[in-house]
Amino acid sequence: MDTKRIWMYSIIGMLTTIVVLAFARLSFGVILPFMREGLVITYKEAGILGTAISFGYVSMVVFSGVAASKWGSKRTIIFGTILVSMGFIGIAMTPGYWVAFVFMIILGIGTAFTYTPLISLLVAWFPLKRGLVIGLTTSGVGIGILLSGIIIPFISTMFPVFGWRYAWGMFALCGIIVIFIIAFFIENPPITKRGAADEKTANVREIYRDKGVINVSLIYGVVGVAYIIQMVFVMSFMIESGISSRTAGQFMALNGFLSIFTGPVWGHLSDKIGRKKSLNLTMAITLIAMMIPVFYPTFIGFTAHIILISCTLTGLFTLVQAATLDQVKPSDMPVAFSYATFYFAVGQLIGPVIAGWLIEDFGGFTYAFLFSSMCLGAGFILSLRVKNRQHETVAVEGEVSV
Repeated sequence: MDTKRIWMYSIIGMLTTIVVLAFARLSFGVILPFMREGLVITYKEAGILGTAISFGYVSMVVFSGVAASKWGSKRTIIFGTILVSMGFIGIAMTPGYWVAFVFMIILGIGTAFTYTPLISLLVAWFPLKRGLVIGLTTSGVGIGILLSGIIIPFISTMFPVFGWRYAWGMFALCGIIVIFIIAFFIENPPITKRGAADEKTANVREIYRDKGVINVSLIYGVVGVAYIIQMVFVMSFMIESGISSRTAGQFMALNGFLSIFTGPVWGHLSDKIGRKKSLNLTMAITLIAMMIPVFYPTFIGFTAHIILISCTLTGLFTLVQAATLDQVKPSDMPVAFSYATFYFAVGQLIGPVIAGWLIEDFGGFTYAFLFSSMCLGAGFILSLRVKNRQHETVAVEGEVSV
């Protein structure tokens, strides 16, 4: 395998992930206080804006895989990144709430057309190192969250009135730069170009009905529920449990920092010892981490929770994504991955709604985290049923082991 190419493509994947996941989706919570004040909107309206991103993502994530199989992954990625950049520009220049709402939906659609084809392209290039390249790519999430946490408050302090607009504008500039990087340095893998001659692409319905794909997709949906509940509510849980907001913020910073490394580590480990073993182990540790604050909502309990969850949750994304792609032929990867990601996106949609209901009406954060733990328990059982049936691809030209 070409060592130079794997690192170059992984770094470009990381940069793309920073733009389309961290900046377009996960930075919204950081920029929201300043944006809410600038647009003079309520918390309810702000919540609807956040939902708009998820709605755009869910509505198009399945179609992104089909588009990648027809247009090619590179074209689809560029198209998606252009949409994300347009969304950034539109929000930065928005005159009011409803215009921002429309461009939030565009952000979600752009993310759908970028991330799943990106992962499929990288895995098709490096089938024997798919865990490593997915892990390196997903590490962009942690990097982007850290950058957002540092840059957005700084810009907003420097420019109290328009700082949040400048932040979205900065995201747009980063998106445009990434578009040119992808255009000049990324190529569709040879196997994609030869796809029609080398192997027949499965019918979309066949992929959707595949038991292995369905099983891994359900796991991904469970991870989506658990991830969004933890991310949205853990800081509030800590503060309500008596931990100062400053200490809780430091815990979140630690979470972002550690998550940068866990994706590559778990991905590389899974390439060595097998996807199923790694997935079982990661799911078990994540389950334990989620249960700790349920029974020990103390400083020590949250310390253990944050450290364990930081060392596993991003790795869990990596392993589930890799396991999904293991189930199908390379030519079917975009469709299979977009299908599995739909489950993840639905999990992210319903997770906050259920958690909020449990917090308001059934006794607080403990019940929300207990529900999340139960979901992870179901995910662990499903992970025991994952089959190691990785489809080996024909080695691409010039590929040697590293």
